Amino acid sequence: MNKFSSAIKDLLPLFMLTTVIVLIFTQIPVKAIQILIILNFGISLCLFLTKFLNKTRLSFHFPKLVLYFCLFDCALIIATTRTFLAIPTLEGQIPLVLIIGQWICRENFICGFFTSLMLCASLLLYCKMHVNRTQEIAARFCLDKMSLEMFDIDHQIASKKITEEEGKGLKEKVRKQADHYSLIDGSAKFLLGTIAAFTAAYICVVAGGVAVGTLERNMYWKDALKQYIMLSSGHLVLFAAPLFLTSLGFKTEIKRF
Repeated sequence: MNKFSSAIKDLLPLFMLTTVIVLIFTQIPVKAIQILIILNFGISLCLFLTKFLNKTRLSFHFPKLVLYFCLFDCALIIATTRTFLAIPTLEGQIPLVLIIGQWICRENFICGFFTSLMLCASLLLYCKMHVNRTQEIAARFCLDKMSLEMFDIDHQIASKKITEEEGKGLKEKVRKQADHYSLIDGSAKFLLGTIAAFTAAYICVVAGGVAVGTLERNMYWKDALKQYIMLSSGHLVLFAAPLFLTSLGFKTEIKRF
């Protein structure tokens, strides 16, 4: 079992890199994109729920899993954007993107644009004020605690309460915990950067959609703006929700101390 889990851990980065390259440089069918969007949401939900299971292996590997999730999420955002910009009709669009976009822009597309933009800005603000800050505090607190534990282990060895071999084992365990919580702080910043990039991508997607509609498909600029703001709004919500769930997973990490 240990060999199997070790093999998975070694092959996971290669598998994730391959998946990212395929998503970025390959034309993905609409049905496959929709399945991957649902999978993306499921992964984020699992990451969120994992934080309530503090003693599991998944919980311990949470920081690395967040890094892989962010890479997958960014690649899927690119693949989804390319797909709905390449489809000329609304009927052929990704159903989930279309349904959510129509719901957000049901009043008018201007209202939908600013609603979506405020949603993404609020998410970024939440991560900046809570996720990033709490993880920095958690990492500092943990590293201070690790220093005290190392000192305590040295004291126990000096006073002959434990042997040197037992002390080495305890120190190795402390170092692994320190590495874990240091990775948490780094992965939190990586998630914050992903959300910031996605905010900028939303503006670029709207501008790119309008350009494609007016220049390539000879649409009236107002019709192009309406169509691609609606699609971009659905696109944003489908990716903002998983990122938000993952950030909530970071929020619960502080409860472990």
